[in-house]
Amino acid sequence: MKVIDYGRRRFTFSNGKKVMTSTSITERSLTGEDEEAFTERLMKKYGKQQGTIEIVFKGGQPHYAIITLQ
Repeated sequence: MKVIDYGRRRFTFSNGKKVMTSTSITERSLTGEDEEAFTERLMKKYGKQQGTIEIVFKGGQPHYAIITLQ
């Protein structure tokens, strides 16, 4: 499993066996980065995988994103 700095992993379990179902990674935006630049950077980093991106805004600017990978 790849190490993640900030995020969480979700597992299901049954009869003593666990299966990882998803990984959520938290990424902060860079200073002065607008929504378009932020999503473009995230797509370059995670775009070859399947998942979702949820962006949280603060003061009208992107603050951080939660990337959930299946």
